[in-house]
Amino acid sequence: MYDWTDFDAVFHSRADGFVDQKYVDAALTHRKELGGTLFFDRIWTAVKLKQPAKSYPPKSVADLRNLWAKVVKMEIPEELKLSLLYYLVRDSRKPRIEAEFIRKTFIPSKFRIQVAGLWELDHCAFARALDYLTQPLLTPTFLDDILEVLLNHPACDDSLAMAYYISVQPPLQSTSSLDAYFSLLARTNLIEAFHFARGRLEHKALFGQLVLWVHEQAPGETRAASSIQLISLPFSSQEEAWFEESLLYGRAAKCNGAKDSVLMRRLAQGKLSTGNRAIDGFKGARIDGVNWDELRKAIAR
Repeated sequence: MYDWTDFDAVFHSRADGFVDQKYVDAALTHRKELGGTLFFDRIWTAVKLKQPAKSYPPKSVADLRNLWAKVVKMEIPEELKLSLLYYLVRDSRKPRIEAEFIRKTFIPSKFRIQVAGLWELDHCAFARALDYLTQPLLTPTFLDDILEVLLNHPACDDSLAMAYYISVQPPLQSTSSLDAYFSLLARTNLIEAFHFARGRLEHKALFGQLVLWVHEQAPGETRAASSIQLISLPFSSQEEAWFEESLLYGRAAKCNGAKDSVLMRRLAQGKLSTGNRAIDGFKGARIDGVNWDELRKAIAR
């Protein structure tokens, strides 16, 4: 009779092979890479346990045995116990032990798949993680946290983060996840970022971020193209006011070319001569022998 609560019955006395310094160092390194929190830690705290870093990673077989016993004794639903234990079984990297655990414990598929995906994330295997975490049968769990990891880890390609967002539609409830995703949108498709902002309650803040992002880019062809795209967008009257507010009085006002963008937008709309103290006296650099002051006078004649 298979007894999943019995450490020796699960590992068949083969736990010595993976709990070593290399295993411990790898877990600590990944925790640091993921901003100080593994997804094991998130599962741990989700079941009302504290200080996961004191329990995981176990530094010896004795520590692993104690951790196993601690999970078994928890007063939580059995599927949550099995989820935490399954994570530890995957740590062994022993396919036969893992397959036996899955088969004989009858761990529900949605819990098994979720844990497998989070385990892969904790080991920075992002593509493999998404194979699990984008499956439709999963109960939404840690969605914003997963997206943030995909967006912020330097080894994760932006396309994976975008694929995860499209597949799962995280709610972006945290400011950090919203800002990280919006930054990705701005980098990849400014027009899509503009329309995305319109659909959020944080519309004004995101619009200001978009204006700032364009103007903080280093001078060059990329910034020029982004600026033209931004200036050409179909702003509402409210967005028009936000645009000028951001570039004349907000965080973007300190960026090179801020006033030029305001005047270019006004020029395109035939409103260059409209009075505003913040830009009335602004001449700007000469381009082809003409500056803004001379252009105003020419239009006024």
